[in-house]
Amino acid sequence: MSVATARRLAIAFFVLQAVAVTYPGFVPFSRIEPRVLGLPFALVWPTAWIVVSGLVLWALHAVESRRRED
Repeated sequence: MSVATARRLAIAFFVLQAVAVTYPGFVPFSRIEPRVLGLPFALVWPTAWIVVSGLVLWALHAVESRRRED
């Protein structure tokens, strides 16, 4: 995957994340039930996005590091 493509995918992901964790994207998920590992779903939803964003940044770093080595 080229660096430009990886950057575009990362930008698209973060735009989607911004919509998903703010109004109105958060409204369908702002409820207490179901509980996930004892936490209300309204807390798990943004936490999951934060964890996945770390993975996206790690993948983008890996793609850019591979380009620098070439």
